[in-house]
Amino acid sequence: MRPRSVGRRLALQYLFMADMNRYVDVETPAEFFKTQRRAVLDNARETDGRDFVFDRDDPHQDEAEAFALALIREVEKNQDAIDAAIGRAARNWSIARMGAIERNAIRMAAAELRLGESPRGVILDEAVELAKRFGDKDSGAFVNGIADRLASGRGQQQADAGEISRGE
Repeated sequence: MRPRSVGRRLALQYLFMADMNRYVDVETPAEFFKTQRRAVLDNARETDGRDFVFDRDDPHQDEAEAFALALIREVEKNQDAIDAAIGRAARNWSIARMGAIERNAIRMAAAELRLGESPRGVILDEAVELAKRFGDKDSGAFVNGIADRLASGRGQQQADAGEISRGE
């Protein structure tokens, strides 16, 4: 798996954990990454490794973790603006009403769009794939619809579209 894909997965898992705990007494991203690495090493003998983020000695761990941290920090720093933009794009769905996986996959995609370092299509595809993997049967379609509206600015004022998708 490519480092940015692994980074997105780590970021989603961290954001989900923090969201479910309402950001109270959650480990830092660095502690979370360390726990993930330890899980790989501790369980490598017992499984074929497919359930873990990294292989035993993946040389791209640091790159993936740095990218995950950038996404996490972007969400944390701009969560109010991101959530407001998601709310406008979500049409008849409040942020609170969304499932935690879907909400955080969309937040993560919005944060990455803000960073402007990856192609829009890649960002949306990966958010959808993560939602399918960790959510329910309808999660991918839900995330796709809202994230696409968010990225393209449909249903928002022009100024609002620029606040999220400035990297396009």
